[in-house]
Amino acid sequence: MLPIRDCVQQTLGYVPGEQPQTTDYIKLNTNENPYAPPDEIFNNLGEELKKVRLYPDPVSTHLRKAAGEIFGVSHEQILAGNGSDDILNIALRTFVNPGETIAFLEPTYSLYETIARVHGAKITTVPTNDKFELDRPLICPEAKLIFLASPNPPLGKHLNRQYLQETCKKASGVVLIDEAYVDFSDEDHWDFIKQYNNVIISRTMSKSYSLAGIRVGFGISSPEIIEEMNKVRDSYNLDRIAQTLASKCFKFQDSFQEIWGKVRATRNRLIASLRNLDFLVFDSDSNFVFASPQWLEASELYSQLKERKVLVRYFKNPRINNYVRITVGTDAEIDRLLEVIEQLKNG
Repeated sequence: MLPIRDCVQQTLGYVPGEQPQTTDYIKLNTNENPYAPPDEIFNNLGEELKKVRLYPDPVSTHLRKAAGEIFGVSHEQILAGNGSDDILNIALRTFVNPGETIAFLEPTYSLYETIARVHGAKITTVPTNDKFELDRPLICPEAKLIFLASPNPPLGKHLNRQYLQETCKKASGVVLIDEAYVDFSDEDHWDFIKQYNNVIISRTMSKSYSLAGIRVGFGISSPEIIEEMNKVRDSYNLDRIAQTLASKCFKFQDSFQEIWGKVRATRNRLIASLRNLDFLVFDSDSNFVFASPQWLEASELYSQLKERKVLVRYFKNPRINNYVRITVGTDAEIDRLLEVIEQLKNG
């Protein structure tokens, strides 16, 4: 038999949203940005392509400085990663020994559980209330690391700020606040880094900066924490093209803010329209909505939509198995989604 670690054999593995191999689907299942980044970021990319025989900057210096100007922190407070998932893994490997405890909410981003199990960590989950909200601080004295996403999937709402603050204040370990969707909201947690010496904020360029295909993320914290995490980071963890395109994106904040505004406007219209079609729909601070049809099982809605070439995300988790998560697409994509739903509802 192969010498596979028990914790790996016993882990089911992370299941991402479907990636169809044809282009005839309306893809509203993986929270990608429906709008492309500005064409200007691709200018002169050929010059970088000619350099691919050379290793990239191992610590992504130019990118971290560009990010620091946007985030309002020193580049020494930023660690660049291969998507924010890389940052989650680096944090886990930096602060948690196998057998020690990691804590997070239920439900939340399912990758937290996967990487914790593969690492061999003990897991403590704290259930959200019946509205999928954090209704008290997450107090877990034995936790070496707490993952808290705000906005928190699959609901898509920010966590209660007071309870987040109390969690950070009382935590004996490190608290990582995952802000993957924060640019689609009016709130962030930059002040937590200044208030607490045990907080990391993770960001990704996959959602709001339309770069899901090249994988760029950041961990932002004190220089002391970043220095330790940098020891764990894989060498050359961001390729030359990713560093170049991501750095250029930060020069077009006005363009991206316009995109975020379009997504938010479409999101609000989608929520209102689904409620008119007899869905239970929660408000959202992200680029997706979480909704439950009151006239059809969510699993059946998912299947019926897929048959008609519209993909949404369905989860079999018992707490949320009568909900679907719908990414906010373009207005035309959402019009088609609503058209199909209305046809299904009216028979």
